[in-house]
Amino acid sequence: MKADLAALALLVIASTTAAAAPRTADPDWPCQQVKVSELSVASYWSGPAVDSAAINWRQDAAVASLVGLIVQRRLPLDQAGDRIADFARIAGAERNSALLALFAGVFEVLNRERTNVLNGLDRFGERQKVLAERLRLDAEELRAAQAGIPANEAKVAELTQRLAWDSEVFESRRQSARFACDLPTTIEQRLYGLAKAIQAQLDNK
Repeated sequence: MKADLAALALLVIASTTAAAAPRTADPDWPCQQVKVSELSVASYWSGPAVDSAAINWRQDAAVASLVGLIVQRRLPLDQAGDRIADFARIAGAERNSALLALFAGVFEVLNRERTNVLNGLDRFGERQKVLAERLRLDAEELRAAQAGIPANEAKVAELTQRLAWDSEVFESRRQSARFACDLPTTIEQRLYGLAKAIQAQLDNK
């Protein structure tokens, strides 16, 4: 059983390594999804150029308030679209500039949220690497203690307990990371949907 525990610890590490990102990617990236560090405005927006006035979107209370509302994932996209349509209608002659500022705000807020998620995943990946190395060393030490003549029973018991705990922590963290690994894509999808809804309200006449 104790020998099996050492083998299991090494198997956990090996399976994680096999599912990790390619060697050319960030070595701390813990997700199977390809890491894209920066988002491009052009990938989400084909309307008018985002000018300096739009970048200062926080100075417009109505824009800032709507940005804060529609970026929240608990608000369904169709309802967010209705809010955007109401906002565009009220803006009147300033419709396009107001919508451009709205997009600038949405992009800034969601891009920052996504960056924070990426940074958190990198920190998580680094911690998992440290724990994986500790598991590997403990597994090798356990096998050496078991192979001694006579076997170092006190050391075997200590390492067995530590391996069992650390293996459980490692696997639990890996399972919980699956949701976090999906978050960047979820944010990108939200940004894409909001950008399309905003763009649909532009006055192109």
